[in-house]
Amino acid sequence: MMRRIASAAVAAVMMVGGAVRAEAQQPTVQQIYDKFADAVGGRAAWKSVVGRSDKGTANITFAGISGSYERHETLPNKVRMIIDLGVARIDQGFDGEKGWVDQGGGPQPMPAEQAKDMAEPRADGATFLDPARFTKAAVVGKETFEGAEAWKVEASTKSGRTVTEFFDVNTGLRLATVNMTPMGPQTAIYKDYKEFEGKKVATTLIQRSGQGDVILTSQIVTFGVPDAAYFKQP
Repeated sequence: MMRRIASAAVAAVMMVGGAVRAEAQQPTVQQIYDKFADAVGGRAAWKSVVGRSDKGTANITFAGISGSYERHETLPNKVRMIIDLGVARIDQGFDGEKGWVDQGGGPQPMPAEQAKDMAEPRADGATFLDPARFTKAAVVGKETFEGAEAWKVEASTKSGRTVTEFFDVNTGLRLATVNMTPMGPQTAIYKDYKEFEGKKVATTLIQRSGQGDVILTSQIVTFGVPDAAYFKQP
């Protein structure tokens, strides 16, 4: 009897020890972002970035059409994106105070929730590497995302949006961001990281929604302040 009790006690201790080791292996949100920062060139390299321009191609997979793509952004919160498909031209932007969307019928006000997100200022070019930009964030576990082992982080933005992010366990690179919107989850998948001016950038962005995938491929990435004219509503 005593031997059985002792064996049971040893087994219980081993189970507790295993649980403690498993828990110890799970990184904190800060550790995940620190590894992400290192993987893309370091916070120091990104902190000095005041603007960025991407140019490449756009593929609207569910419509079977493709064309050119360009995106410009500058601190603290100005953005302009143009997708020219030949048969249609999509133009959306935020000038620091208000946003617009033009899908061929002339500029219309950007949806309120999207404009609220765009209005959030970024302190510097490394803001996206700082989990403090969220009101709260937690590591909820590890799972497989698109064939890669990933840490799953759930967070809430200052505008009240719920965000889930996935980071590659091995490389530290961000694999995806899932935003919860009134229209359902909107997923951004980041692939094909390449180095530009000492900073690693995902050159393939897959925007996934209920309609299908929009694939944006950046062929040229430059850092610097884009022309102010880009941020004027057409």
